[in-house]
Amino acid sequence: MSDSTAAESSKLSPAMERYLEVKAQNPGSILLFRMGDFYELFFEDAEIAAKVLGITLTSRDKASDNPIPMAGFPYHALENYLHKLIRSGYRAAICEQVEDPKKAKGLVRREVTQVVTPGTLTDEALLDPREHNWLASVFAGRDSVGLAWLELSSGRFFTTDVSFEQLPDELARIRPAELLVSENPAHAEQLWPVLQQRGMVLTKRPPWSFAPEHCLKMLLNHFQTRTLEGFDLTADSAGVTAAGALIEYAQETQKSSISHIEKLEP
Repeated sequence: MSDSTAAESSKLSPAMERYLEVKAQNPGSILLFRMGDFYELFFEDAEIAAKVLGITLTSRDKASDNPIPMAGFPYHALENYLHKLIRSGYRAAICEQVEDPKKAKGLVRREVTQVVTPGTLTDEALLDPREHNWLASVFAGRDSVGLAWLELSSGRFFTTDVSFEQLPDELARIRPAELLVSENPAHAEQLWPVLQQRGMVLTKRPPWSFAPEHCLKMLLNHFQTRTLEGFDLTADSAGVTAAGALIEYAQETQKSSISHIEKLEP
């Protein structure tokens, strides 16, 4: 049964209604929903977590006709379980209690404070100090492929244009933990075979997030500049489009300042 079907067929508590609301705002993410001293997971997320994390799968509203699958773990164990989820290729949205329960009037306010994905790890405890953790993106231009890669923990940010023939070797060299690509990329028949055989986590983004003008604007706004000439980059290159899509994704997942990313290196 889908989350929405369950919501329609049973009366939910205010906390569960908020859970479904936040879940709908974060499609594709395992939602870790803070409830007191625990992070709780429900529905399909609970079933995935029980299998991946080895935690007990139980159910909420057992007496009803539609019990809700549920799993959870103590809040102080977040680091360990988050590491397992991410290393298994999942993305996690962390929904915290953002007000003191003792001062809350009614339901405690909860908001997603961070979305963690394989390519957006910044916590040193979750990173391998011997390896870079690159988040990359590709954009197929008319004559070349734009490739950009970013390490969020250090702020190192690079971009280049390569031929379709060069792309496999460049991806093998960079070895990104996560690769962004348009849901409907140009030259899909050339791109998909390369991207799907490299063992990376592929994150598909809506086509508009790779719109060249939009991506250029994202970069100019981030760096607070009028052009990219200071970085020795031309605005209409495929690599700049790939880089703009990366910056937008980084802002979207971190939900905090990424001002430590100070330059884009060709």
